[in-house]
Parts: sequence; C-alpha cells; structure tokens
Amino acid sequence: MSGTWVLDSEALSLYLRADKEVTALLAVAAKRDVRVLVSAVTIVEADPGGVHKARMAWALSRLVVEPVTKEIAAHAVTLLQDAGQLAGHKYAIDAMVAATALRQPGPVTVLTSDTEDLRTLCGKAITITKV
Repeated sequence: MSGTWVLDSEALSLYLRADKEVTALLAVAAKRDVRVLVSAVTIVEADPGGVHKARMAWALSRLVVEPVTKEIAAHAVTLLQDAGQLAGHKYAIDAMVAATALRQPGPVTVLTSDTEDLRTLCGKAITITKV
C-alpha cells in the first residue's frame, strides 16, 4: 500500500457531487493502491442532504470510514490545545479529522479546502493538499 489519503468534509462533499477533479484524484488513488478514508464525523459535515442516498452509499462503499473513538477525541482536544489560537466548535471537526489522519500509516495526505487550519493541527507529519 502506498499511503493514506484522508478526505475532509469539502473533499467528501465534492466527491459526493461527482466533482471531476476530486473524482479523478480518487481514481489515481485506486490505481496507486492508496487507502482513502473519511472520519465518520466528516460524513455528517459534508452536507449529505442534497445527495441521493444511493450515491452516498456508493461513494462510502469506496472509502474507509474511521469511527471517532474516545482516543481520537482526546487527541483532537490535545491538538486544539497545542494549536492555541484554534478553539471551540468551529475547529472541533477539523481537529477530529487531523487526529484521525495522524493515526494512519504513512505517508498521509489530507485533501481539504481548509489548508491553513489543517496544517496548523497536523504539523509537518501530514501532507496537506488543497481541493
């Protein structure tokens, strides 16, 4: 396996809506045997209400869905505390995505629209790519 890609809510939302760029990226990931995953919390944030249930089921069947465990939540709290300037519910989901990414076998890339906050939370251990 050649690493892991973690989708944040915007990347997942684009995939659910068949965005050409994200769909192409995930096709490349499949060819390269890259593990692609989302945090379970990301599914809720990605605004699935506008997506047909069959499309949601199809998309999620192609991804690994990681649960939010007590350990991931605790790590997310630590990441927020360490970041200092990031606090509150606005950054809670980003912190859970970061904590999930940091637990994966490397190399790890997070696909996100929010590069600055994810870079702050993940540090240099994770590659952050804008979608």
